[in-house]
Amino acid sequence: MITQGMAVLINYGMYLAPGLLLFGLWFALTPKSLTGMRILILLVAFVLMRDVMTPLGMWSLGSEVQLAFTANTCVLAALGSLSVLLIALLMRVAPDLSRLIVWSKGHRASGLTVGIAVGCLIGVPLRFYQGIEASAIPGYWVWLPGMVVLAYGANALEEVLFRGFLQGYLEQHVTPLRAALASGVAFAACHAFLALSVTQLGWPVLLFTLIEGLACALVRMRYGVLAATLTHGTAILLVAVPQMA
Repeated sequence: MITQGMAVLINYGMYLAPGLLLFGLWFALTPKSLTGMRILILLVAFVLMRDVMTPLGMWSLGSEVQLAFTANTCVLAALGSLSVLLIALLMRVAPDLSRLIVWSKGHRASGLTVGIAVGCLIGVPLRFYQGIEASAIPGYWVWLPGMVVLAYGANALEEVLFRGFLQGYLEQHVTPLRAALASGVAFAACHAFLALSVTQLGWPVLLFTLIEGLACALVRMRYGVLAATLTHGTAILLVAVPQMA
């Protein structure tokens, strides 16, 4: 499993390298004074990183908003861990953007509890709608720890970009509520290519991501990025299943 996982990750990295190199150069050449443009570059680069996983067979999206991720738990754990490392790298290379992040607001324990609860409100109904029982899926419990790392690690990166950088930047120019709404809509819009081209599943994907994006944005407005990460990660974890061979 480890050897196979390394092959998958190497292939993914080599496939991404030319595009990420161009985005890196674009980001480096963009003046720091153009904060909005720098955030946009990072968002589009992330969309590339996420969406190319579909043609590479690392994950797939079903018609009932069912997310099927690779059954290789090593790949899942590695991708989640690399996402956390990318957050640390961004904090170092773009300290001006990192200052936009509101990690926590108000009572932290309450925020984290609300984050998990809102994630359950999104994910649990979909899980029942899908009619999926974990016990009926071969290898589910072996796969689950790696999926936990991916769900919270990778979505921490996504939340840093959308709710940390973008929403934090927008709050400097508009009201917190309008910034949250814009962040949620932007999140759904950045799934348009995935919904309409990569998977061709259309409006159900956009509706789900709009609901999820708005929920995370409102949680971020009240409690910060950490709570929003729990909302996002919990929702994805509840609707995810391992890919069947």
